[in-house]
Amino acid sequence: MSLPIHVDAYSGYKANERPQAFWLDVQIEQFTGIYEIEAVEVRWYDPNAEYFKVRTAEGKRYILRYDEHADEWTLQSGLDGAELLARPNLEFVTVGPDAIRAAELRIAGCERCRPEEADHLFDSILAEVLDKQGRFEFVLSETARCPNCKADVSEKTLVEPQGGIEVEVLSQ
Repeated sequence: MSLPIHVDAYSGYKANERPQAFWLDVQIEQFTGIYEIEAVEVRWYDPNAEYFKVRTAEGKRYILRYDEHADEWTLQSGLDGAELLARPNLEFVTVGPDAIRAAELRIAGCERCRPEEADHLFDSILAEVLDKQGRFEFVLSETARCPNCKADVSEKTLVEPQGGIEVEVLSQ
């Protein structure tokens, strides 16, 4: 599971070179405060993102992920501070392969192949497929793929719903 976070990052020879502080839940009453990063202990890359194992001033360790293409930071693991990942009043729903395939069939494209048209979170399509309303956080059991360009689709990827805008035509 990962949570979107806000990061204050040092930008030297490139943007978001290394995180200096992070926070989450800014919009709700449960603001958890700012976590000052004392040290980046380990840094590694995969084809889609850059990861940072960080230690905060309180001595707790976290794993942060930066997706340069989406310009998005997420908290991947709490390690010593797992309480940050606890979300009261929020139900986590694991989405199985059948529901993922059904949701994929309901999208025409994603933010990579249709950046102008992609304006819905894949989460909203999953909510429709699973008939869930309210405060849910979906966790994919496997990677979803855009049916148009075959790019990876996460719960927070912007997508274009199948069918676009429907217009009712009145006959005279």
